[in-house]
Amino acid sequence: MSSAASPTQSGATRGDRRVWRGFVVGLMLLPPSLFFQFSMEPAGGTGPYISTISLFFNVVFILAFVALGNAAVRRLSPALALNRAELIIVYVILTVGTSIMGHDMLQVLIPIMTVGYWFANPQNHWDTILDNTTPSWLTIYDKQVLYGYYNGATTLYQRPVIMAWLMPILWWTGFVVVLVFVMICISVLLRPLWAERERLTFPIIQLPLELTNPETSLLRNRLMWVGFAVAGGIDLINGISFIYPSVPTIPMNIDLMRFIPDMPWSGIGWLPVTFYPAVIGLSFLMPLDLLFSCSFFFFWWKLLYVIAAATGVSRGYGGGITESIFPYANEQMFGGFIAIAFGSMLMGRRYFRQVWQRVLGRPSEVDDSQEGLPFRVALLGVLVGIGLLVAFSVHSQMSLHIAVLAFVIYYMLAIAVARVRAEFGSPVHDFHFTGPDYTIAYVAGTMNLQQHDLGMLTQYFWFNRAYRGHPIADSIEALQMSARARSSPRPMVSALLLATFAAAVAGFWIWLYYAYRFGASSHIVGAEWFGREAYERLRSWTENPKPANLIAPVAMAAGFAITLALASARTAFVGWPLHPVAYALSSSWSIHLVWTPMLIAWVAKTAVLRYGGLRLYRAAVPLFYGLILGESIVGCAWPLIGLIFRVPTYNFFGG
Repeated sequence: MSSAASPTQSGATRGDRRVWRGFVVGLMLLPPSLFFQFSMEPAGGTGPYISTISLFFNVVFILAFVALGNAAVRRLSPALALNRAELIIVYVILTVGTSIMGHDMLQVLIPIMTVGYWFANPQNHWDTILDNTTPSWLTIYDKQVLYGYYNGATTLYQRPVIMAWLMPILWWTGFVVVLVFVMICISVLLRPLWAERERLTFPIIQLPLELTNPETSLLRNRLMWVGFAVAGGIDLINGISFIYPSVPTIPMNIDLMRFIPDMPWSGIGWLPVTFYPAVIGLSFLMPLDLLFSCSFFFFWWKLLYVIAAATGVSRGYGGGITESIFPYANEQMFGGFIAIAFGSMLMGRRYFRQVWQRVLGRPSEVDDSQEGLPFRVALLGVLVGIGLLVAFSVHSQMSLHIAVLAFVIYYMLAIAVARVRAEFGSPVHDFHFTGPDYTIAYVAGTMNLQQHDLGMLTQYFWFNRAYRGHPIADSIEALQMSARARSSPRPMVSALLLATFAAAVAGFWIWLYYAYRFGASSHIVGAEWFGREAYERLRSWTENPKPANLIAPVAMAAGFAITLALASARTAFVGWPLHPVAYALSSSWSIHLVWTPMLIAWVAKTAVLRYGGLRLYRAAVPLFYGLILGESIVGCAWPLIGLIFRVPTYNFFGG
């Protein structure tokens, strides 16, 4: 970013620099927000799974009411009202908290910490496997402590219980903070390239920016309220119908698989048709070619599963398939997203040369004076942070080269997530079973890895199982929100780190307090599932070691090459309809939930642009903001009512 390209930040006002109240309000709201999330996901068990979608509905719900309350305060006493920078910090703290407490973070880590020793038996002998592969200071092995955790009717506040949990929580909390700190540093380095030079639009943050803007006209827009009424009305009717079944319901999810009972067509597997207004609203902000391509490639993959079933290679789509099997979707997805990260870095090579010049203190076209961190600090943070993570792994007796490879792969995938969010605003990006734990084990072969390598790859399952609520998205979007609001980005880095630490501590406390009081086995859905998934895989690795998989790297290379080929075709041929990102994105599990809303958004956006052009598109955007707001507010109101009155309520989004 040249010094001439920084007017978006140079206009920060004195009011924007007053941000301390944003930290206070954000941290005050964080524990109740996390408990609300906990009540919906692991404690509720029926959803909505708000941490599996790109824009967290619970945070939109809270931000909307904070913004409304702040507007009222501004009318009465402008000096007491939060400024825009403070509102953004509140949003960022709550977003990071939701991510850390999410379905793919702490909700997987805590079961891995507890399941292994409690559910060990002579058949699975997980305890013996853990003794031979995993440091004791990362798990809970005392069965007396685990008895209270799983059965409840006791309290967390006992010295033996606290001491048993203290060391693992300290280690993992430190690990999480460093893991996210590296993402923040990467985001600092990438944001100027993507935002200022490539002009990426960051679709996910558009509605939050409107809600935090004190001069927004969104709440006075009639179209917004039409969208709000449609989405909110549907969730209101379905919520009432859930309580009073005599009230007709509006179907939101129909599985067409039940109409396809026979092979080979049944190989198509799960085929839901969903109608989520908020996802339609979010998808309307995406590029047209990506919307079309996601639906196209979704059915492309389904066709390949039917072919596999017809030829006897497999029974088709299996949902949770983790082994290499035609069409090797997980492996191709991995290759595709590595291609996205690689291509993004390759396109920015001139920028990165200038960043390096800046780091060395030489004349450079880029200016880091208005960034979240000086580039020299950010680059050093990446290197030192990854070094600390590798040191943690080696201290846990993981091989040095495996540890380095694992985190290089992880952060390459993280860059791909950030790119998908910054450029396209995809509502989902899960990458199930494509992380370094699976990749290294299958490509290298479990018989060629040491026992402690397998043990630590299993311990790292919690942040690699799926990449839906990925913290790097929070990081780069927070920095971009600060830039768009023309406020100083330095407090945003502090907000990201503080929120990560606070969310980890609060998340552990909420989960353990609830478990020891009510019992994890009976009152926390998922308290066993993810841990069993991880340790069954570890048992398979150790008891049935396999050689290097020769097909997996070929499939990864194919995914890499096809993605690059689609990118080249998109550049070479005007009007090329197939987007390279969609090839990998549409092979994921979560695309099943959103392909229909994305297709509806594609039809709507195509019609708007064709018959009204850019002017009509801009006029129509509030309508789709209203769909997001209506579903977020009314949809989240139902589980809040359920939490208050301790009754089951309507789930507006399944993930």
